Amino acid sequence: MGVERLLLRALPLALLAALDWSCANDLTKDLDGKACSDRQECSDGYQCEESSMICVRVANGPPSCAEGTALCDGKCAALDSDPENCGGCGAICSAPVHGVAVCLKGTCNFACPGYAACGDVCADFQSDSENCGACGQACADPQDGRARCVSGKCQITCASGRRSCGDRCVDLQSDPTNCGACAMACEEGLVCSSGSCKTSCESDLRNCAGSCLDVSESANHCGDCDTACPSPNHGSALCSASTCDFECADGYEKCGASCIDIQHSPSNCGDCKRACDTPAHGVATCDAGKCGFTCSIGYAQCGNECVKTDLDPGNCGACGTKCQQNEVCTSGKCTSTCPGGTSNCGGSCVNLTSDPSHCGDCSEMCSSAPHASATCQSSVCALACAAGYGACNGGCLKFDSDSNNCGACGKVCSATANGVAVCNAGQCAVACNSGYDNCSDKCVNQSSDPKNCGACGNACGTNQVCEGGTCALACGNKTTCGAACVDTTSDTSNCGDCGKVCMPPAHSAPSCHSGKCQFSCQSPFIACGTNCVDPRTDVDHCGDCATVCKTSGGGTATCSDGQCGVNCPSGKSSCGSTCVNLKFDNENCGSCGKKCKGKDDCLLGYCL
Repeated sequence: MGVERLLLRALPLALLAALDWSCANDLTKDLDGKACSDRQECSDGYQCEESSMICVRVANGPPSCAEGTALCDGKCAALDSDPENCGGCGAICSAPVHGVAVCLKGTCNFACPGYAACGDVCADFQSDSENCGACGQACADPQDGRARCVSGKCQITCASGRRSCGDRCVDLQSDPTNCGACAMACEEGLVCSSGSCKTSCESDLRNCAGSCLDVSESANHCGDCDTACPSPNHGSALCSASTCDFECADGYEKCGASCIDIQHSPSNCGDCKRACDTPAHGVATCDAGKCGFTCSIGYAQCGNECVKTDLDPGNCGACGTKCQQNEVCTSGKCTSTCPGGTSNCGGSCVNLTSDPSHCGDCSEMCSSAPHASATCQSSVCALACAAGYGACNGGCLKFDSDSNNCGACGKVCSATANGVAVCNAGQCAVACNSGYDNCSDKCVNQSSDPKNCGACGNACGTNQVCEGGTCALACGNKTTCGAACVDTTSDTSNCGDCGKVCMPPAHSAPSCHSGKCQFSCQSPFIACGTNCVDPRTDVDHCGDCATVCKTSGGGTATCSDGQCGVNCPSGKSSCGSTCVNLKFDNENCGSCGKKCKGKDDCLLGYCL
């Protein structure tokens, strides 16, 4: 009995020792490919794959990243310099065409290797007609011609049937100042018909200020002498059977009254009037007829948004990292309160003195403008103009060619009788109408002006008149106006009566028909009522006289290439030309068109 008792006492100890040995043995045993237990269990270091009931080794813990880097999608990334993880994991920097995305100290930017940065584009100064030789220096199309940039300088190519004379494209068959050849002007009283100066036009042609034309097919005088057909960018005006039309250059499609490259136009992407949505702090793009976007400098792409991961409570420190309801995001971390000098605006800790999305107040969003970005300076909204543009009247303009802002904002080039005020390279000048010459910045008719008779400064003597460019004693069958011999039925300085000067609206040339003043707009301007407007850029006459560009949601209407658009305030996105806040809009929550259902409200871009 004593031996049996000893064995009974020893058995539990042996069993425990065996169990201990077995457990220790299982921990070190290679269980790869072995079956799980009935309770779907494996030893430490393994887990049961439910589909196969096989033990698989658990991966080791996350790798240890060096100081200054962070683990992003299983890899260590330098958040200060990685354009795929700029300032936070998954925050992607973007760049325009010809550009390269870069990350500088955790902030997105872009570089233009071999190109120049002009606002939000990379331009080739050697061939870009919008930035020829410098940012914002555009090559303007002349009437009946095309301008292009060659080796950094604008060059003109005239349409078929037109000849380049100086900076103009002219019809040598009908132009009285270039009749048959450049600078070959017809004498007063003669007209240019079929390339020769004659006393009258041929029977089937009409006399339009000395030009003999077939008005049934002349795009500059369509149906009558004073109707010029509009010529859109990348297109050519046409006149057929006295009716205006236009044709587009290769690669462009007719969209309303415009010629558009629907493969690359964000406002007509893939088809006319199919506008690409634009996220706040982003720029819409169109590539091969498909919409996209790039983020503005300082912002990174997180999904369909452009954000700053150091401030965005929905992407705090990394894309998709959300702060709790009572937390705020500052310096890329979720905290309970904002640090001194900043304010809590929708969960973001911002500086109200410098944030254009919250300028002076959380609800104050600064508006941008064409060729500009919104800024906030000392809690006051302002604009930062793109290179080549200057601030003027709430927008950004080029001062090199604007006759109302020539060389500086508000500097207006004075109008002159029988001429047009122009601005060249920021300097005011005068372009005289056909039949007039510039004498000391005044446009005069040397055939009748007694102070400039036949030549500038050639004054007729006392009791003499100027008749046909020669000082004489009498005017013959013409009307004597002072010492000038004129035809009051056609003289724009004495139209219908002595001293009655025809003063047309800006961007037009006057004419006198049967003693009545008329005007014709100079291409690309068109007549809308009594004014000449540029349908390519005028928001009140965009594409044609009847189209007024409108917008909603606090945006600013724009007109580009005859197509309406919108500039949204900083912090708002463009959804179908309406400016919305994707963080709080129930109809567009987080992205355009995403509606919150039922009683859910949009909070920080999520329906809750």
